Amino acid sequence: MVLFIITGLWGNAQPVFAQVHHVSINSRQSSLDQPPLLKMNLVMQNDDWSSLRFYLRQKVDGVVQQQALTIQPINRFLAQLSGKSKVTDNHAQLVITQNDKKSERILAVLALFEAPLSFNSAALANTQVAAVANTRVINDEQHAQPSVTSATAVDDTPAKVAVLAPSRPNDCQIVKDNSDTLWRIAERYKDDWNTSVYGAMLAIFETNMLAFSQQKIHLLLKDAVLVCPSTEVLAQYDNKAVDKRVFEVIEAKHAAK
Repeated sequence: MVLFIITGLWGNAQPVFAQVHHVSINSRQSSLDQPPLLKMNLVMQNDDWSSLRFYLRQKVDGVVQQQALTIQPINRFLAQLSGKSKVTDNHAQLVITQNDKKSERILAVLALFEAPLSFNSAALANTQVAAVANTRVINDEQHAQPSVTSATAVDDTPAKVAVLAPSRPNDCQIVKDNSDTLWRIAERYKDDWNTSVYGAMLAIFETNMLAFSQQKIHLLLKDAVLVCPSTEVLAQYDNKAVDKRVFEVIEAKHAAK
């Protein structure tokens, strides 16, 4: 598992940078000699990812090359990354930077092939191209290196794509009573949904955000009606260790407000 938690990094940072609570590779849906395709966990202040850039760095014929990756939001805490050029270096790295108009700071450098390979979510990853209406595309830069003096150009033109309907049983509602906690509900449904209790809690929260007071994950409303997560949403949460850490970070972030 590749996990990078950012703490104590912004003591001297400029206020224009949104605070990053957590960033990690959730899983890969690609192998060596294929274009990069992976899911990222992202928990940020105000859920604003616009300042982040992602690069695939690798050696090709002994020369370090770098391509900027396309980011497609899946939900508030997950994003799909993809690139055009094949990954041929088994020591390839994912470089994550944060930018403003004048500078670019490296947040993390992660080993790409230490991330878990998960083809369970490969179908989801492929359909995200058609399912996300507002796609931010970062232009490929084959030989660019992250710099503290220059920012990367971003194409903010929304992509015109079709939106796919989520797959769930008709009128599927979660059975609960007013004494149920989010944990208890997730524990009851996790096996049916083929996920962990943490994955189930994240899926319930994503699907029923208005059922939580102030949209905070630890404030489930007692009389709220909960809709079952779709199969597409559940497919995003297939790594117990990563889902546990993401849940804990989100819970701490919401409790602090």
